[in-house]
Amino acid sequence: MGISDLYLGIGQKRNISHFANIVRIAKSDNKITPEEIAFLTKVSTKYNISDEEFKEILLDPEKIPTIAHLECIDRIERLYDLLIMIRADHEIQKEEVSVLRKIATGLAFPLHKVDQIVDESLKVDVQKTDLESFTKNMLDFLHLK
Repeated sequence: MGISDLYLGIGQKRNISHFANIVRIAKSDNKITPEEIAFLTKVSTKYNISDEEFKEILLDPEKIPTIAHLECIDRIERLYDLLIMIRADHEIQKEEVSVLRKIATGLAFPLHKVDQIVDESLKVDVQKTDLESFTKNMLDFLHLK
C-alpha cells in the first residue's frame, strides 16, 4: 500500500488486513473461481475496500500483515468470512485449510486450540449457519460466553 496508508484509521487497517487474509485463502489453490470473486467483491464492499486497494491486494495479499488485536467476537466473525471463502467454490482444498490455520494463528486464537478451532469450523455448513449461530457455537466451543 502507498503513503496514503499512513492516514488510515486502525479500523480500516484491520479491514484491509482481513480482506487480504480472505484473498490469501482464495489464492491458496492457485485459482480464483467466479464464486470466489463474487464473495471478494461482496466483502470488499462490506469493509470499504476501494477498487485500487482491491486490485493491489488481489495481486499480492502477502504484503499486508494480519492484525491480531481484535476482540474475540471480531476474530470469530473474521473466521466465519474465511470459511465462506473456503466454501465459495464448493471444494475444500488442503492448501486453503493450511492457510486458514496460519491465519487463525495470526488472529491470536489460543495457540493450543488453533487446530481444534479450524477443524470444528470446517464442520460448519455456512450456507445453513448464520454468523450469529456460528459465533454462539464458537464461544461455547472456546468455553467463553
